[in-house]
Amino acid sequence: MNSASVGFSNYVNEISRIGGEFGPMLVKGMILLVIVLLLSKYLARFLAPLLVKMGMSDRKAAYSVTGLHVLVLLVGTIVVLSMVGFPGALLVRVIMVILMVVLAAYIIIKPYVPQLPFQKGDIIKTSSGSGTVDQMSIINTRLRTFDGKMIYIPNQKIFNDTVTNSSVRPNRRLDIDFFIPYDQEVEKVKATVGEILQQEEIVLEKPAPRVVIDKFTPDYMEMKARFWVERKHALTGRWGLNEKIKSRFEAEGISMASPRLAVSLPHEERIKD
Repeated sequence: MNSASVGFSNYVNEISRIGGEFGPMLVKGMILLVIVLLLSKYLARFLAPLLVKMGMSDRKAAYSVTGLHVLVLLVGTIVVLSMVGFPGALLVRVIMVILMVVLAAYIIIKPYVPQLPFQKGDIIKTSSGSGTVDQMSIINTRLRTFDGKMIYIPNQKIFNDTVTNSSVRPNRRLDIDFFIPYDQEVEKVKATVGEILQQEEIVLEKPAPRVVIDKFTPDYMEMKARFWVERKHALTGRWGLNEKIKSRFEAEGISMASPRLAVSLPHEERIKD
């Protein structure tokens, strides 16, 4: 019993000695580690918007913040391990080697890394929906729809999907279709619509607007007004023109036809009727 008591007492004394020697360092290390983790957590929240305001794209800002996040964690880890007695110089060498390998791998594979085919503010269309790109990250893209909803699309899905970007080119082509009966004067219709397009400020002079007969049907002609506008007028550009064309047609005595739906019954049903 005495030997067991002495052994246990020595064990407790050794733990007390180690705790008294390394305890303060461990407490300081834990406090510093918590500070580093909190700093890393809130780093992206404040730094990413700042980089975007400075002109950096959302994707590059996300990559920059992620890299800085990792760097802060590494520096914090080095400091904490040094405080508890780990050889700091050896840890620095190991981390430098790892960083050099990662940097070399990034430079080699960067040309082969797929890039998202849009930027923040672009109007895009995917199988998941249409809208304006509101935010981009490494994981997903946030899309603001035209009815005020938010769609979060995984980037991996975007890479495997067809994406229509309406914001790449500065100008867009718009078409207005209208139906004219055969008893109307085609040249008068073309002159009337052409005059409206020439007077409209949003319609670009080049390419020149055109008014043509697009298709013939048994009951009417399908005519088309084709013109170009700046990208910002692509969604609403035809609304005001539709009203002006209708008003001018009424003033000029030009009538429009309504498309008809032809329904053909089976031969047996026609006989019964």
